[in-house]
Amino acid sequence: MISPGTPQPAGARVAGRPVVAWIPTGGTVEAWGHDRLDRTAYGESGRWRHPRDILADLPELASTADVRLVAPAEAERPRPPSHAWTVGDLLGLARSVARTAADSEVTGVVVSCGTNGLEELAFFLSQVVGAGTPVVVTGAMRPASALGGDGPLNLLNAVRVAAHPRSAARGVLVVFDDAILPARDVTKTAMYRLGAFRSPELGPIGFAGPDGEVAFHRSTEGPRTGPPFDLDALASVLPRVDVVVSYLGADGALVDAAVAAGAAGIVSAGLGAGYPTPAEQRALERAARKGVVVCQASRVGSGRVVPHAGTRTGGFLTAADLSPWKARLLLSLALADRRPHAAIQQLFDVPVTDVPR
Repeated sequence: MISPGTPQPAGARVAGRPVVAWIPTGGTVEAWGHDRLDRTAYGESGRWRHPRDILADLPELASTADVRLVAPAEAERPRPPSHAWTVGDLLGLARSVARTAADSEVTGVVVSCGTNGLEELAFFLSQVVGAGTPVVVTGAMRPASALGGDGPLNLLNAVRVAAHPRSAARGVLVVFDDAILPARDVTKTAMYRLGAFRSPELGPIGFAGPDGEVAFHRSTEGPRTGPPFDLDALASVLPRVDVVVSYLGADGALVDAAVAAGAAGIVSAGLGAGYPTPAEQRALERAARKGVVVCQASRVGSGRVVPHAGTRTGGFLTAADLSPWKARLLLSLALADRRPHAAIQQLFDVPVTDVPR
């Protein structure tokens, strides 16, 4: 479990300078490999860098903001990798982000994490944390010990974006490889490349430039009034939602297994434009008749799933432009909030509203 502790100032406060709170949760940005060519097995080295040391090695931060370290209780030892996180971990981290963002002295919040869980964390935060204080998620593809380590620059750019006045009211952002990306659309597209995070549909909404400037070239159609879900009202355990991925010849066994395991919802990651196999369709319809809420998504990396004959017959929700993994989180939150079917569909149908300014 990730359990952030109390804020710790990184240095003396300078009057008038923005204050950016950094919540480190582990991951490659804190890892230290076996040698300078270790870009894959560094998680097995047992070596890592304390966030305080990372800040000490980044004096360039001082020209942007006073960085306040919100140190997790586990900061004296390696934290669980992001692929080990549970939804409960996301809830705990979200509550820490919300508390930190509510501090009147804090201009923005940066969360660093492992890239395996980054896109799901960013999306989850976007659903439960308000938009008034910028929240920026970042990480690294290479440990600082490797040739060409990207963590320090990603962290510096994330602080720059979090401190920028035009970042407010944009929701949760991801900063990676100079690009500023929206939480709803961002996804990891490569295992090891520095530019692994992309926004397939609309691209970046801006960039953290090599000269230190932050430039936004798109803005939202209208200001966000608040997150879709009230974090304080959510229980500590959210309803179980499983993802079933389709492939040619798939039967309904995994759908039936999810129902037997107690799933309150199932996200079908269908083929193509969101089509399960005929056997899966029948199993999903059986699940729906038992009260399981079914959402039809697609395993394809971009595009929208729209209603079709199968979803109408089964009474399924459609995931619109959300990936199956993000659809799972949204459905779990909606079920916890006891939203009616039509209201849940409206949440999925909210488009990425970034438009040219």
